[in-house]
Amino acid sequence: MLTKRLAACAALVTEGGVVCDVGTDHAYLPAELLRQNRCPRAVVTDIHAGPLEAARRTLTETGVLARAELLLCDGLEQVLPEGITDVVVAGMGGETIVHILENCPWRAQVHLILQPMTKLPVLRQWLAKNGFDWTEQVVSEGGKFYVVLDVRSAAAPQPLTLLEQEVGRIDWQEPCASAYASWKLKRFQKLAQQLKQAGVPEYSLWESLVEETAAKLGRNPR
Repeated sequence: MLTKRLAACAALVTEGGVVCDVGTDHAYLPAELLRQNRCPRAVVTDIHAGPLEAARRTLTETGVLARAELLLCDGLEQVLPEGITDVVVAGMGGETIVHILENCPWRAQVHLILQPMTKLPVLRQWLAKNGFDWTEQVVSEGGKFYVVLDVRSAAAPQPLTLLEQEVGRIDWQEPCASAYASWKLKRFQKLAQQLKQAGVPEYSLWESLVEETAAKLGRNPR
């Protein structure tokens, strides 16, 4: 049984495709996709030997080890792209995900499913600058919000507004996404107030973001 955030990632994987799970840890996601026969084959990577051995145990216990390739490497460095349709990078910081993608020359050839734990604006900026387009969904689990990005290569670099950078390309009408945006709004309000009190000129930028976020939510920003 996958967690909500991993289930959201798994649901985006191409039916009948070959998935590469980067930083797999216990390989719960690829094991479930193989068990359900959603994917005929999976490539599993981790930078540390311990998690990769844990992944091997999970795949063995699930009875799908024969259909998985395990690689001890940093990100996608040893992964051959032939046949791979989807790359999942979940549970890492946004800057780490950027590092992994920057070192992958075939990143634009596949469907990317990204679930950053931190530094989401950094990742969004990088994706927009490097010619990717994406949508986002938000899931809530254990009192926390998790954002899953469904990413594909675009014809040209994508313009990114400050609102998209900080809140994301979400469905504002979806209840969980709306709750996430409301949580972000409170953070923006607090930051704008702190910067204003400190006399930092950038406070006006965050006040504008408060106004725009509140408008999207149909609320009074005050």
